[in-house]
Amino acid sequence: MSPVNGTSSPDTARAGDVDGGSSSPTGRRPETRRAARRTSTPPTPPPPRTRRRPGLLAAGVALVALGALAAAYLTQVVGNTVPVVAVVQAVPAGEVIDRTDLAVANVAADPALAPVAAGRLDSFVGQRAAVDLSAGSLLTDQSVTDEVVPAAGRSLVGVALTAAQLPAAVLQPGDRVRVVDTPTAQGEPPSTTPATIPGEVASVVGPDDTGLTVVNLIVTDDRAADLAARVATGRVALVLDSRER
Repeated sequence: MSPVNGTSSPDTARAGDVDGGSSSPTGRRPETRRAARRTSTPPTPPPPRTRRRPGLLAAGVALVALGALAAAYLTQVVGNTVPVVAVVQAVPAGEVIDRTDLAVANVAADPALAPVAAGRLDSFVGQRAAVDLSAGSLLTDQSVTDEVVPAAGRSLVGVALTAAQLPAAVLQPGDRVRVVDTPTAQGEPPSTTPATIPGEVASVVGPDDTGLTVVNLIVTDDRAADLAARVATGRVALVLDSRER
């Protein structure tokens, strides 16, 4: 018998439910779509394996060790320095020392040196240089004097000499010397004792580019002009007398 008012039978409805519920709007089942998504994702590659380099590791350890040694050395060097008085501007012998001529410098402690401690700097301002003070040198107690150089009744004469006219010994301030007349080149030796002029070394400068060394001599006033005239001829030699006092 045919259904009334177009109503389908229960068997027909169940069949339609089964067929219609098994399909999605895209025509694929949910399980099929999930499987497709899993298949389209590329696999993550494994991380690369790092290669160990023992050489680089050893070099790094060596650099660290060297840095530690350098730091220790610098600490030791800095710790063994002492502040002393240094000359920063040249001061000729006899000139008054100004505050701007001196500065404090840190030098390595050495028992062989006797520089002036930095705390005594101001006490040397206003004194006179006993010798030529060169820039960069360290000040000592023997480098200065409170006396005028040259003293009253004395004169300072510069004597320029070649190496052949000087003794081989290194001249020092305070050395007693004599300036001796010499004969002309190829001349006969003098038949009498040559004339001499005694003096005291105030300072020594040189030798310069021409090989000349200037010895500043302190002589008595009455011999200064005679000495200057003899030195101008170039026919003189300097003799160092005994340093024993």
